[in-house]
Amino acid sequence: MKFSLSKNQFFIFLFIVQTGSISIAFQTPIIEAAQQDAWIVFIVALIIQFILLVLYERYYKHFILNRFLKWLYSIYIMLILVIFVANIEKSLSVWVFLNTPPYVMVAIIVATSLYANMSRPESVVNLGVLLIPLFPLIFFFLFLATPDLIWTNLFPMGNISTGEWIKGLKEANLAFVGTEMYLIYRGYVLNTEKIYMKTIGKYILFIGTCYLITVLFTIMFFSLAEIAIVPEPIVYILKSQEVQFIERLDLFFIIIWMTWSVVTVIYLVFTVLLLFNMKRTKKGIRSVVGIHLLLFIIPLVIIWKDLFKIGYDILMYGYFVFAFIIPFFVIIVNAWRSKDAQKT
Repeated sequence: MKFSLSKNQFFIFLFIVQTGSISIAFQTPIIEAAQQDAWIVFIVALIIQFILLVLYERYYKHFILNRFLKWLYSIYIMLILVIFVANIEKSLSVWVFLNTPPYVMVAIIVATSLYANMSRPESVVNLGVLLIPLFPLIFFFLFLATPDLIWTNLFPMGNISTGEWIKGLKEANLAFVGTEMYLIYRGYVLNTEKIYMKTIGKYILFIGTCYLITVLFTIMFFSLAEIAIVPEPIVYILKSQEVQFIERLDLFFIIIWMTWSVVTVIYLVFTVLLLFNMKRTKKGIRSVVGIHLLLFIIPLVIIWKDLFKIGYDILMYGYFVFAFIIPFFVIIVNAWRSKDAQKT
């Protein structure tokens, strides 16, 4: 596949993949782990994320994957995909399509991705730009809940143990699944556009602020006991708001969130195709169809067998392996080989 990204396209792509379907689900686990200090723990996780991206940017040229590692990353991304699709359907069945069979919604998501990934790479990459005008609406409606917030829910602070800190940081990783896409797509950014530490800092500040607002609103809107029983707290907050021009604000939000999530699915499938440079040949088309067939079947198995907890663990530990361990191993090995080549 031949295409290139501007710096802005690159960060929009990364933002959409990182937020995706996880943006309404990560608040509960981190708050259950770190209680009122969840927002402080999340700020520390953001700092770690910033350091990680700075290191990525400095050494991305040494991130060269062999065929085996491409297969590993493809399998990992496919696992993310099937878990995401299953969670999308689960959320839709709770808030919108209560009586719709799961296979109908999964089929719609998969068919949309199949159609998009049959298009030119440039068309797929530019999908994210269409979502940007929708994003401010989410926070505009969320801030309508400000009068209902209980600020004292943030206190007391600093009372969690070391074990709760560690568990909270682990749970915070869920918000950053997709970070590894930085290394996969960084080489496609135009050579004329430089990415500096300040650029990464702005990106982390933006995504961090968006995430942090949802965490703070969740803590201040619910008691700790209530958080444990609310599936997607942000959706519930929006559902509780009454506005004259929209009867059910949560449905409006779900439509935006579903669109955002479907584009995330399209981007992740595109990444699998990119890793193996699948072209629009008969063999390539068969591979695309085969990937989407798996993307239809496996989420239904997850839903019917209720394997969401296993899927959650895969995301947590998979992120640690594919965003930290493998990249640093690959970068160190390739940097060492590069130095040896220069000496000879």
